[in-house]
Amino acid sequence: MDVSKVLIPTHRSRRIRSRGTTRSDIKELLLLLIVDREGPIGRYRLKDMLGLSGHEGSVRQMLVNLQSQGYLAASRSGCTLTPTGTTFLEACLTSKHIAAIKRVGAQLLTVGPVTLGVHLQNKADHIESAMSLRDLAVRGGATGATILLFKEGVLSIPSVHPDFLSEHPNLIKELQETFTLEEDDVIALISAEDEWIGVEAAITLADALSGSKR
Repeated sequence: MDVSKVLIPTHRSRRIRSRGTTRSDIKELLLLLIVDREGPIGRYRLKDMLGLSGHEGSVRQMLVNLQSQGYLAASRSGCTLTPTGTTFLEACLTSKHIAAIKRVGAQLLTVGPVTLGVHLQNKADHIESAMSLRDLAVRGGATGATILLFKEGVLSIPSVHPDFLSEHPNLIKELQETFTLEEDDVIALISAEDEWIGVEAAITLADALSGSKR
């Protein structure tokens, strides 16, 4: 089966817009994730990983704001998360139903050097258009995205032949071993040029989906 329709977004589908979350909010959450995983980390490395190489002032302001709220601690070696920052980060991820963001192989569904699996809890019934979500991930920086739903103990890809995943048991095994799935969960496979671009696209997608209502 040709998997191109799974991987390549269409721009004719209805767009999903996030409600109330700005691009700077998404960058801020991305910053916290980077510091959590890579800290202690300095401002110059941070701005490159955030994709803000030409906006050092914006990165500095974000750091000042987060430090003033008690979420970051600064030292000569760089920034780290405080315990309060860790709690805040976990609350932000929970509010967007993000259970995990992990690198996966999934070569069958890959259109970029890096593929991340984003596990979203209890959101399968909130998806009206998987194509719109793929569009959104691409606008957030991804090179491609595939949406998988976990219903009645089975992973499936909306609008794709139901036997597609059953013909690739190794992919199913990898995903189910990587993520602890429950009924109505979603896995978004995000392909990107590098890991942090992919994480930003994942946050963008999760943010939009967390605001969707049935």
